Amino acid sequence: MRIRVLGVAAGGGFPQWNCACPNCRSVRDGDNALKPMLQSSLVISANDNDWYLVNAGPDVSRQIETFAALHAGPGIRETPLAGVILTDAELDHSIGLLSLREGSQLTIYGTETVKNCLHTSFPVFPMLKNYCSWEWQTLTPQRKVRIGESSESSILIETVLVSRKPPLYAKTASDKTEGIWEVGFLFQNEWSGKCVAYFPTLDTITPEIESALHKADILFVDGTFWSEDELVSLGATNRNARDMGHLPISGSSGIIEKLASFSAERKILIHINNSNPILKKDSNEAKELKQHGIEIAYEGMELEV
Repeated sequence: MRIRVLGVAAGGGFPQWNCACPNCRSVRDGDNALKPMLQSSLVISANDNDWYLVNAGPDVSRQIETFAALHAGPGIRETPLAGVILTDAELDHSIGLLSLREGSQLTIYGTETVKNCLHTSFPVFPMLKNYCSWEWQTLTPQRKVRIGESSESSILIETVLVSRKPPLYAKTASDKTEGIWEVGFLFQNEWSGKCVAYFPTLDTITPEIESALHKADILFVDGTFWSEDELVSLGATNRNARDMGHLPISGSSGIIEKLASFSAERKILIHINNSNPILKKDSNEAKELKQHGIEIAYEGMELEV
């Protein structure tokens, strides 16, 4: 199983034209230690021929261009992209579906709640019905799904509930949904048995999430904010990290403390906000992560599992 990181950014990436946080100012001023990031996303394959995109954000076209294995051809409208696997219906994870409308043979994987949202609140499927005919495959925490042709070249997807909180655009005053809005995944190489966990957003670690992380040989987990009050201290919002659905990296019960109990070979942070000081490689925060054996994902990072 081959995995490539296509993007690591949370939200809209950076630099943002209207953002005054130190990192955005630095990259706009030409700080060589920083560079703009693409939206958080992975691409996985069991055979190096059929690739599955994990989340499709606004940068998807640029991300495909950065990785030759995803380039179209040799036939007309022929593409190695076989499907898209969605963790949720957030715009930064699903709006890129609109840019994939010429991929007529795609299978889209997600929860039933996400499927309903992409037919109503954010009606991607009705908008694209005259452009492409995609197949939908529902993911549930109770059932593993296989992608690939055989046990020698296939990946098992195990779906784990993360949150029942809908995206802001899908919220209403009377919204009392109990649907599964947000999930994380275990991707298992069926031949080797090795697993990769992908949880780009975490507001708590439930027993189910903890069990999944213990199974994994490699962890990709939420690295959005370094501190609980990161954006509050910048004057950007009055909501702290947990209010926004993210465990901070530092502090009591933060990601560093939580990851200490897992024996995975590699522990990697992804989905990193533009305000996060770990983006500066020489920062004290980045050095602290290194001391704990925690890596920071980067675009183009590849793993064989």
